Amino acid sequence: MSMIAWLLLSFAILMFLGVPIGISLGLSAVGGLLFINNSADLMTVTKRMFEGMNSWALLAIPLYTFAGYTMSKGGISQRLMDFCYAIVGHIYGGLAHVNVLASMIFAGISGSAVADTAGVSGMFMPTMVKKGYSKELTVTVTGVSSTVGIIIPPSIPMVVIAGICSISTGKLFLGGIMPGILIGLSQMIISYIFAKKEKVQPEPGHFQLKEVWRTFKSSWPALLMPVIIIGTITAGIVSPTEAGAIAVVYGLICGGLVYRELKWADLKFCFTETVRVSARIFVVIGCAKLYTIMLTTAGFDKWLTGAMLGVSTNPTVILLMILLLFFIVTMFMESIAALTLFMPIIFPIAMSVGIDPIVLGVLVTVMIGVGLVTPPVGMCIYVACDIMKITVGSTLKYLLWYILGTFVVIAILIAFPGLITAFGALI
Repeated sequence: MSMIAWLLLSFAILMFLGVPIGISLGLSAVGGLLFINNSADLMTVTKRMFEGMNSWALLAIPLYTFAGYTMSKGGISQRLMDFCYAIVGHIYGGLAHVNVLASMIFAGISGSAVADTAGVSGMFMPTMVKKGYSKELTVTVTGVSSTVGIIIPPSIPMVVIAGICSISTGKLFLGGIMPGILIGLSQMIISYIFAKKEKVQPEPGHFQLKEVWRTFKSSWPALLMPVIIIGTITAGIVSPTEAGAIAVVYGLICGGLVYRELKWADLKFCFTETVRVSARIFVVIGCAKLYTIMLTTAGFDKWLTGAMLGVSTNPTVILLMILLLFFIVTMFMESIAALTLFMPIIFPIAMSVGIDPIVLGVLVTVMIGVGLVTPPVGMCIYVACDIMKITVGSTLKYLLWYILGTFVVIAILIAFPGLITAFGALI
């Protein structure tokens, strides 16, 4: 058996047996070392894993995670919903649109799609069901809208991509703004159609500027966080990682002093959840780094390069193949692991045919978002289904249309890459 076959097969078997993905990657990689040398040097293993985690850019992960939790626990949720309701609640299917818009705004705070599903949007689901939306549509809207959380900056996957590929995190962040807005609009259009189909009762009232102003006055401190993050990065005042530290301080001030809803118990929750989430991500990154080294040693990168370039050297075709690869991989694998495994391999391929690195990073992030709602892994859709106690299968009749809407946006972005790169030209 070749080493590539061993690495892929052993990883697949461990995953099938339910072993956590980080441990599966680590054990498969150590098995690869034994395959070569009949021994595995513990110092070499730990050194390679540390190399994968030892990145200044990756320090942004716990910072943005903590900032998101402080804002979520510090009184943002209801104020954010009230503000969004004042803007789009009057449109037919208003509550679904509020769900989407709230996710787009919360995306500028947490950088995590799963946090959005379990947080702001998740809290809104019972209200939608009470107002006549089916549980299936409610769950689907909540799950798919939360994926905007990794596209509109800040974005944890973009931080990982920037760290792996040594490209500008700030430009990636700015590149995600327009795609995030387009995906949000596509979700609103589809939600409108489904609301009509389910004959949901329209929300009372109509758009009132004074109501928008009233809700804005109570929610502006929370809405200011994404402006601070993007503004300081764009102005060249701080790096994206340093902006994460600013976001932490601002989140504590906003939740503790402005809204006065961030209690000591909430702070304990924010710390423990940040440690838990960040530790899991970093273990996956470290083990995936070791696994990637073993794949490269076995020649998997050369095989994949030959296979892709053997089909075509056209940049658009190569880009489509890369996106297809991530779509398939993220159906079965956690997004951070997929990035750590495949970005070091496919990035040189993309650069060799002239694909813009910012366009590549943003589109891969968008495709990861699709993976977050696509079974069998689909963490966002599973979290939403778990909250409402329904099965993932019952959401498919809605879910497929939202995924199709995202694919349409991806096609537009490939045809007009300037939609991604325009904001990045600011820095």
